[in-house]
Amino acid sequence: MISTALYKSAIPGILRPTLAALLLILFLEGCATAPASPVEQQRLVEEATLTFERFLDHPEHAFWYRSQQPSIKAVFIVPRLVRGAFVVGAAGGNGVLLARDFVHGGWSPPAFYGLEIGSVGLQAGADVSELILIVQSFAGLERFYGTGTFRLGLDAGLTIGPVGEGGAAGRDIVTFASSKGLFGGISLDGMAITASETANEAYYGNLRKPEDILPDSTVVKPGTERIRGVVGRYPLPD
Repeated sequence: MISTALYKSAIPGILRPTLAALLLILFLEGCATAPASPVEQQRLVEEATLTFERFLDHPEHAFWYRSQQPSIKAVFIVPRLVRGAFVVGAAGGNGVLLARDFVHGGWSPPAFYGLEIGSVGLQAGADVSELILIVQSFAGLERFYGTGTFRLGLDAGLTIGPVGEGGAAGRDIVTFASSKGLFGGISLDGMAITASETANEAYYGNLRKPEDILPDSTVVKPGTERIRGVVGRYPLPD
């Protein structure tokens, strides 16, 4: 591996961010093509469950999440967001998406995705370890269907960002990130999300596409009850 000192001395400063982003993409693609196993995916589900429990442990976030229940369509959880190896900025990881079933009630089993972010900027300027996206519109949810890569940060058709002073009304996706155990607002640039067919197939057998998993509450998978219960902790009022 190239040392940090050699990287800084040998690579012109103007090229370092580009090279770092390329290295991160190659790293994530390698992870995406590595053989997936049900055990690995179950571990990701359990880590995502703990992440969302920590999010709801904060009274302010729990109050906000409960108050927004009528408008929440889905929740995307990335329990481990990994920084680029050479330049602060680029990051990536794996996550799960659970969608609300407005017909039968409750929440779908999780679908698996990979995430890449070209630039990460926390309001406090600290490192990110966990990421949560609250999807508040059907337009935002539809971006997660299919198996191609879509870029939320570059999609002019969506409004995405932290809660901020203006609240979250009218936003398609609201973002939260954990830094040193505390969740706060985060701004994201160039966020690319790709459905993982290999992970979905490893976990569910014959189901590979998100649309085969998310809208169908009849899918039964042992090991998903806890995360579905945590995400649905505050049900819609009758």
